[in-house]
Amino acid sequence: MKEKAKSSNRIRAVSNAVSGFLAGLIFPLTAYALEFNKTDHRFSLNSFSQLHAANSLLYLIELVPFFIFFLILFSWSKESEDWTGILFKPGLKQKRLEIFKQKLFYESLFNNNPVAIVTMDADQKIISINQAFTNLFQFDQDEVHSKDLDVIIAHDNELGQAQDFTKTVLHGGTIHGTGKRCRKDGTFIDVEIYGVPIFLEGKRIGVLGMYIDITDRKRSEEIIKENELRYRSLFHDSPISMWEMDFSLLRKWIEDLNFEKEDDLQLFLEKLTNPEKEFSALIRIIDVNQATLSLFKASDAEVLRKNIGKVFIEQCAESVRSIILALFNGSCQIETEATQRTLDGFIIHTIMRLSLISGFEKDWSRVHLSILDITERKWSEERMRFLNMHDSMTGLYNRFFFETELNRIARGRHFPISMIVCDLDNLKKINDKYGHTAGDAIICKTAAILQESFRGDDIVARLGGDEFAVIIPDLEEEMVKKIAVRLRENIILYNQTLSQDDPSHCINLSIGLATSKNGIEMEELFKLADERMYLEKSLKRKLSTSE
Repeated sequence: MKEKAKSSNRIRAVSNAVSGFLAGLIFPLTAYALEFNKTDHRFSLNSFSQLHAANSLLYLIELVPFFIFFLILFSWSKESEDWTGILFKPGLKQKRLEIFKQKLFYESLFNNNPVAIVTMDADQKIISINQAFTNLFQFDQDEVHSKDLDVIIAHDNELGQAQDFTKTVLHGGTIHGTGKRCRKDGTFIDVEIYGVPIFLEGKRIGVLGMYIDITDRKRSEEIIKENELRYRSLFHDSPISMWEMDFSLLRKWIEDLNFEKEDDLQLFLEKLTNPEKEFSALIRIIDVNQATLSLFKASDAEVLRKNIGKVFIEQCAESVRSIILALFNGSCQIETEATQRTLDGFIIHTIMRLSLISGFEKDWSRVHLSILDITERKWSEERMRFLNMHDSMTGLYNRFFFETELNRIARGRHFPISMIVCDLDNLKKINDKYGHTAGDAIICKTAAILQESFRGDDIVARLGGDEFAVIIPDLEEEMVKKIAVRLRENIILYNQTLSQDDPSHCINLSIGLATSKNGIEMEELFKLADERMYLEKSLKRKLSTSE
């Protein structure tokens, strides 16, 4: 009985092994069919040989039926079920279905991926490419199958880089870099490259390569770089003082004050002592150009950073307030005049223009500041203003300013008001006898004596030719008479310094004085002083004639 059972088991084992062998033939037959379909080879012994030469994996696939045969033959026992039953067990069928789904998923992922993907065998020969690879490099599957990837898409100077990448992957490493690769039509494109080895049970069986087209990105980066270089060149070579600043600490300071209304902040700033010091302590210099260093007499940017407090001085406090208020109100472009000081102590007048850089409006961490030196213009304006109010020869106030002040004082009604009118005697004779140079010298010396004789608040003016006038506010008549006496004494003292044989520089001045203690019109007061001056001049003439 035992012998019969053993014989029966042996027969069943052989039968199942043969069935497994026949089922295993599906693998090599399927593989051959796929290879013939892929390569368009005709069925022949020679084509079999070519397929084996192109793909050594076929040798392994051909062994699958024999492997199944011996596996079933030697592992079968009475207790084990028929292997065909195992194949059709519900659990195993579910696993096979899951594997099939995963295969479809990864195939779909490979074929529909927007990234160009290529798979290669252990010898770096191309096995497959996806549609994105075809779109990017213009090669189809048949054109690249079993070919060296580097030879196809890496030309000229890029070939060395590609081969270095290949060596890295062949030694089990991964790569990530950028480079130029050649398309089928000969054009080059910039790509980002990824390469990873594929391992199975510790053995490298292939390589996966991925390529991302970064041509547009590289072009954008080059444009940005060109713009950056252009900006830096304009920044550093500009003849105007240019600053790149960080105002983020200033913003935090304003936020911490927690004012909701502009009026509240303005009131705070008006009461704040030395706002310019607070301002300079809260701003940071990122970079400055050479024009800035030259303007503020700094050897380098670091010296300017350490001495920024010396630049923003008390005279620019109002400008600082206006900048802070404008920033508080959301202004991104601000312009204001400011008085500043160079590091060697000179006061300069400037126009400051602030611009919040786009993208930094919320934190103020990037601010462009340009400073235009208008010191010479200010001096010119001051000179023009001086000339508009002063006599160009003597430096005294001119007739226009004198009359303007008369109108202003008349509206103010400040009393007492005194007026002194002076006139040089015999100036025409001196001009005729000694020349206009001598006459001009007498005019200038008379102006100097007048300025020395009166207070700083008094308005001393040359009305034209040889006529002068002085407005003396807020002084009693008796005191004004004493000043007039001092004026006469000063003229006498000057004349005594002259040589007796030098009458060309002698000053003879007729003086008229009038004081108003109530609402007399300024014109009437001037007329009264002028009449008294002419009265004195007339008396001098009579005395001169009688002698």
